[in-house]
Amino acid sequence: MSNAQNQHYVPKFILRQFLVNQNKEQVSVYDKHLDKGFVTSIKNVMAERRFNDFAFEDWIVSFEPIASGIENLILPAYRRIVETRRLDGSPQEKADLGFLMAFQFLRTKAARDRYQSLEAMIKTKIEAMGHRMEDIEGWEPQTEDILKREELLGMSDSIAQFAYIIAQKEFRLAEPLPGRSFYLGDNPVCLNNARDFGPYGNLGLAVKGIEIYLPLSSDLMLCAWCPSIVNEIRATVISEKKKTEMEALGLHMSGKISAADMKSLIDPWRSSLKSIEELTQALKIGAPMSSSLENMDFYNSMQTANAFRYVVCQQSDFGLAKRHNKEFPNLRKGRQFSFA
Repeated sequence: MSNAQNQHYVPKFILRQFLVNQNKEQVSVYDKHLDKGFVTSIKNVMAERRFNDFAFEDWIVSFEPIASGIENLILPAYRRIVETRRLDGSPQEKADLGFLMAFQFLRTKAARDRYQSLEAMIKTKIEAMGHRMEDIEGWEPQTEDILKREELLGMSDSIAQFAYIIAQKEFRLAEPLPGRSFYLGDNPVCLNNARDFGPYGNLGLAVKGIEIYLPLSSDLMLCAWCPSIVNEIRATVISEKKKTEMEALGLHMSGKISAADMKSLIDPWRSSLKSIEELTQALKIGAPMSSSLENMDFYNSMQTANAFRYVVCQQSDFGLAKRHNKEFPNLRKGRQFSFA
């Protein structure tokens, strides 16, 4: 048994990298549900009383010692990266980062809420077909303790596989635009994919083109990309550059544009190719890539959209989060499952 306590689903060692008051260990928080901001101790946010405890027969079973043990295992790698602002690219580091991302992906309030909402959707679907959940063999009414038990058992079954899949990605670091800082949502492992796979979805951990993001601190983002991404970006830029060069040369030789006009058409592609070279070099040495204004809004919008309720910002700048919350009311509890 564990004592009644607030148990964190985003670890305090990450929350400490977003403090607005070091002495009191306080963070600035935006509440999506209430559309308001406040300052509180890290003891009170992204945590819940007995979040990792559940009743089983006459016992209180606690997952909290296991969660704490996992945090202690990944803490040295986390601290080294935050302090040095470098990735070393070693197999051990990739394994540690894969485990960090997988554990954080599975352990949140949002992940547990999705279990609950999924059952509610299944129940609605079954009843619409004229049946009852009670008639399904093995079904039992969902209580808070059953929900916790199923979610925690599911985590134990999935974490090793998820960590292995993530460890195969290309890891990189990103730093914020000067004057800006990264948000930290209460469901901070965010997935994105520029490819469209139609009704099959495009946000699986092993899906080609997947991008996975986790803020490590207010000024450092961990990115895990499908290995195909950088190579395909490079190939696209080179192909488009060559196409533009040929078209510009043809226009110049036919007298339709001047040499200066031809140069102005080609130069943007040269700049794009230089940016790809810088990205490739940063990947090689493990240094963080700079973020543009567009990058920052993308990163922080993902944290806001993915969060179940709370978003933290060291600068207390929640303008983007508030706009996003207003424009996308369907995401006020984060991303949910849906049935066709």
